[in-house]
Amino acid sequence: MPFAQNFPFFSIFLPIICGVICLLLNYRITTWITFANHAVLIVMSAILLAFTLNTGESFSYMMGKFPAPFGNELRAGSFEAFMALLFSVVSLLSLAGGYRDLLKDVPEKKVNLHFLMQNLLTAAMLAVIYTNDIFTAYVFIEIIVITACAIICTKPDGRTIMATTSYLMMSLVGSGLVLLGIAMLYGVTGHLLFPGLQEGISGIAAAGEYRVPLFVLGSLFVAGFSIKSALFPFHGWLPDAHASATTASSAILSGLIVKTYIVLLIRMAYNVFGLEQMELLGIPHLLVVFGLSGILFASWKAIRQRNIKLMLSYASITSIGFIYAAISLNTNAGIAAASFHITAHALAKAMLFTAAGGLAAVSGGRKDYDSLTGSARRDPFSGIAFIVGGLCMIGIPPFSGFFSKLYLATSAMETPFALLIIPIAIILSTVLSTMYYFPVITRILSKPVQSPDFQYSAQPMSYRLALFCFLILNILLGFFSQPIIRVIEQGLAALG
Repeated sequence: MPFAQNFPFFSIFLPIICGVICLLLNYRITTWITFANHAVLIVMSAILLAFTLNTGESFSYMMGKFPAPFGNELRAGSFEAFMALLFSVVSLLSLAGGYRDLLKDVPEKKVNLHFLMQNLLTAAMLAVIYTNDIFTAYVFIEIIVITACAIICTKPDGRTIMATTSYLMMSLVGSGLVLLGIAMLYGVTGHLLFPGLQEGISGIAAAGEYRVPLFVLGSLFVAGFSIKSALFPFHGWLPDAHASATTASSAILSGLIVKTYIVLLIRMAYNVFGLEQMELLGIPHLLVVFGLSGILFASWKAIRQRNIKLMLSYASITSIGFIYAAISLNTNAGIAAASFHITAHALAKAMLFTAAGGLAAVSGGRKDYDSLTGSARRDPFSGIAFIVGGLCMIGIPPFSGFFSKLYLATSAMETPFALLIIPIAIILSTVLSTMYYFPVITRILSKPVQSPDFQYSAQPMSYRLALFCFLILNILLGFFSQPIIRVIEQGLAALG
């Protein structure tokens, strides 16, 4: 067996070990351990991606060489390796970019706990990407919930506690629905591994049996993942949770965590239900209604905000609506467009939250629009990053958001029910996103009426380096969108 096939296991095991070590050492050492761990994850994911692109196939990794039901399996192809690489890169840059805010917002005695939870969160997200067992996916979904709540509420104030409580309650509702779906799925197929589930569902579909139970369990999964990923109208927990967390946590929550459940849904669409069965169950038609409604509603809410982090949070709900609208096309092209939008949004939104933290730092720690007036003049680097991120999300060429929307519009041409509504939604969303990004851009570029009544220091090198890497990656993603979409298409073909 090629050694690269061990990397999915190491990618999960290594951050768990590093997390335990972080609990035992002082926060300065745990910082370097966490950064080094994520750097190693990036290297392993990149090597695995090159390996799977070269072979053109996916492979299964049997844990401990014990077959099911006693053992567990991981599965990796170019799609999983690409997503693991994306998640590792965004996690590292978000932590580096938000490190100063983390030390300011989190009490020193809790910094080790924060890094412990961050490492466990990374391990859980990668486990959901790689696992080939639906119940194992559920276990790590719950670990994501626990660790995400922990990294939010390590910032000690009443608003974060309220936001964490709301997030936890909604996530538990989503978890309950997913667990019911798993129980029903096991009841009708007798399997938990993805290959066995797919074989069982194919046999049931061919026999014409359990049509109603299949629709119910499919709806349970979609509803559970929709709640967890904040698809409208299940989005109520997201704005406060993302806006009240420290900078690095906001970037990871918005850029990665909500995408983890969507990646799992995509894998299940291919490896468990199959696209044909998804169409027969009518699930895509539910997704397009919620997705398009979410785009319009969240855009309207974002326009009304006067807090930069709340605006970015509602903008994330808009992008989630786009992703689900693309998945609702139920075609390879549509899901490839959704996967590319996941990539574009993860990089751009993590950069936006990081840059927003920098702009707030030179505005007395305040995040309202009035206080941010002229902040890009005080910190030009953060201002440039925020402007580029905003242009990406609006969809201005040649940035990645433009190509993301273009791929979605093109893929909609293959689906009769989406032929008109998807392009119209894209045009409306572009206009609306301009209406909530440009006022902020104008504010931060404007000349302040008076000099600030506070002192601010230069941003640390870790922040500038992280933001520089974010800028380069976002620009490159726009210019090299075609190769990236080909990698995604190859990965989806291996899933199917």
